[in-house]
Amino acid sequence: MSSSLLARNERHRLIRTALRIRVVVYAAVGVPILMSAELSLLGDVLALLALGAAAVAPIVIHRVTSYSGIGIAATIDVLLSFAVWVAVPVAAPLTLVVTVWAVATMVVLAPQAISQRFALFVVGLELAKLLEIVLTTDTLERSTQSLVWTVIGRTAVISAVYFVTRALDQYFSRLYVASESASARYRRLMDAAPTALVVVDDGRITYANTGAIALLAAETGTLDDVAFDDLVESDYRDRCHAEFKRVIHGLETANIDGVEMRTLGGVEHFVDITANPVDIGHGLSIQVALHDVSAQKQAETELAETKLNYRSFFERIPVALYRTRPNGDIIQANRGLVELLGARSEAELVGLSATDFYADPSDRDHLTSMLADQRVIVGYESRMRRLDGAIIWVRDTARLIDTDIGPVYEGAMVDVTGRRNIEDELWSRAMQQEAAASIGQLALEADDINGVMRTVAETVARVLRTDGAAILQRSEQGNFVIVGQSSGLDLEAADLADLADRAHMTAAPVVLRSGEEMKGTAPALVDLDVASAVAVMIPGTQIEFGTLSALSYRDRAFTSDDLNFLHSVANVLAAAVDRAAANERLEELLRSKDSFVASVSHELRTPLTVVTGMAHELQERWRGLSDEEMDEFTQLLVEQSMDMADLIEDLLVAARSNIGNVAVRNEPVDLEEQVRNVLVGFANTGDKTITSSLEPGFADADPIRVRQIIRNLITNALRYGGPNIEVVMSSTAGARVVEVVDDGAGIPVADRERIFVAYERAHHTEGQPGSVGLGLTVSRTLAELMGGSLTYRFDGKSHFMLELSRDLEEEANQASKQPADTPAASGLPVVGLSRRGVDVGMVD
Repeated sequence: MSSSLLARNERHRLIRTALRIRVVVYAAVGVPILMSAELSLLGDVLALLALGAAAVAPIVIHRVTSYSGIGIAATIDVLLSFAVWVAVPVAAPLTLVVTVWAVATMVVLAPQAISQRFALFVVGLELAKLLEIVLTTDTLERSTQSLVWTVIGRTAVISAVYFVTRALDQYFSRLYVASESASARYRRLMDAAPTALVVVDDGRITYANTGAIALLAAETGTLDDVAFDDLVESDYRDRCHAEFKRVIHGLETANIDGVEMRTLGGVEHFVDITANPVDIGHGLSIQVALHDVSAQKQAETELAETKLNYRSFFERIPVALYRTRPNGDIIQANRGLVELLGARSEAELVGLSATDFYADPSDRDHLTSMLADQRVIVGYESRMRRLDGAIIWVRDTARLIDTDIGPVYEGAMVDVTGRRNIEDELWSRAMQQEAAASIGQLALEADDINGVMRTVAETVARVLRTDGAAILQRSEQGNFVIVGQSSGLDLEAADLADLADRAHMTAAPVVLRSGEEMKGTAPALVDLDVASAVAVMIPGTQIEFGTLSALSYRDRAFTSDDLNFLHSVANVLAAAVDRAAANERLEELLRSKDSFVASVSHELRTPLTVVTGMAHELQERWRGLSDEEMDEFTQLLVEQSMDMADLIEDLLVAARSNIGNVAVRNEPVDLEEQVRNVLVGFANTGDKTITSSLEPGFADADPIRVRQIIRNLITNALRYGGPNIEVVMSSTAGARVVEVVDDGAGIPVADRERIFVAYERAHHTEGQPGSVGLGLTVSRTLAELMGGSLTYRFDGKSHFMLELSRDLEEEANQASKQPADTPAASGLPVVGLSRRGVDVGMVD
């Protein structure tokens, strides 16, 4: 409570609160009592008016005369309660409560001298009642004695309340003052203060800090026990006495501006005085802060003397000068300010509100608050908006002065936009570089790149000072999905799709600086109150990974540095994504390698086992074998050796193709002959049948590679195709086509290109040993090296089609040499019949 007594605003607040509570009590208690009284209409009206005046008058008085309101209120309350007690003795307890409340309130909220007089006044009323009883009663009856004791008791209670409340108030006040300004700490703090400070006790200076000694006692070096009045010019002493008295009795702060003081050596100074109550160990004293305004006073004097030239000076000076009222109204502006704010003349500015020129109106409020407290502000920097809408930075030096028209803010502004832009740019670049490095380290070290996308988005939004950022990934179908967005956003991928599409379409940054630009490009974001946005594409090795976007709910001009930062982050993310994909591919290759080693081992083991077994058998039993058995063993050794040779050749072709050393030598090739030579090698096909439909024709190809391709295609059909296999030759205008067709179930659509990838297989037949998975890869590679192609299609049957360029010149030469009675020349068909895979040319 006592801390509130020393804080002026708190005391005013407590008084206002008490007076308002009093109005409520008067309305709640007084109105019902008056309405229940048997009075005439005029009496009721007059009584209500009197009651209202008694309730409201203290509030009005308080607004005008500081603390007087609480004294008037307490006086009215005491007089009314006393009147009620006299008129209605039974209401004595209630009137005592009101009286005690009034006395306690005065002790707490009023100056000590006033509260003492008020307490004596209340006790005097009570004793007057006692005197009236004694003088008007001849004999003290029992009831009269009771009334006397009631008066005595009331007087004792009121006196006790006064002394107890006063004791508590003084105790807490002293406790507060001691806690706030204990002597030792006070002196340490004040000695270090740059402001000139003295403590005045009973009109004499009991303490002065270094600043005060330098200001007022430079000649003697001390101010101890000097009368404060001796330093103040006589014209100002009465004013100082009045204010100091208010400080002591009202525990208030007093400000005395423009006081003329002289040092002990006679040097004149003008100072602004701020006086506060303080206790440094020997009771309440006055702390006086002296603000030397001699230079200001001298300038004001000189300005007054040269008033006729002021306007000319005001206009000629190149610095932007202004005068405004505290509410912001511009009342004067020189040419410099007109140019600074982009106006045509002073008349265009006068009457406008200075607050409207601040980019952030709270900057003006802050300046106003500081001027109210300090009166002079130097170097206050803020952003301002010119009449043409441009934003500039200004450095403001202002002061609060009193003029004939009231308080005025007077100041000078300097455009510091260039310096601030350079500082902001340097800071922004440093922050962006640090963030880009941090994001790079985070993204490239992360095992799961998707797990850091949200952190990256948060960092981008923080560095660019936008309301949020989002990272979208683009699928092969062109759809987008959000893989990371900052906490300031709650968007769906569809909301950002238009912006991301534009970034991918243009392959350049998309910058939307205002709502008007947003409407044409990203209307979905406009519906979500997004006012500006920027998006850059995140590149990728094969296809673009996605986009990185930054969004703001206000118009925002994104700089080239902002775009460079976004590009840096996008490239870092692209590198991290490629690294993750490479790691995934490496893991896949490692798995493929294991499968490859197992498959090669199996593929080589099978024929090698047969060869090894037959070799041992021949070594041990060759003398006892018949010619037929010897032929069978020899044929089996040849077939298995050829299988091993074919597999090794595929491996060599695959290895050489990876380093570009596959040898292909194109020449005119008789495809019919090459197909027949390959078919001869498939003499044993088990329960599967190979038929052929061939026609003469030459192609520009390597005969060895052609046989290798056809052999791989037939082997693939035997392993994975249906029971019926057909080799068909056909021709187009510029190509020869060899198709290997089987009636198997075919290859799933999703795997029809994957089967041409090394070590990949689309079939995993139960009980069927795995192959190396190189046959189709090698075959397509050889076909393309010879200038042809190898493709797959399914129309109820599987078709592997080898297409090679026709050698028309060789075909013409062969046609001119061919006898007329040959099967081809006579148009007789060539039919393949062998179920064991050996084609036999027949003439029907």
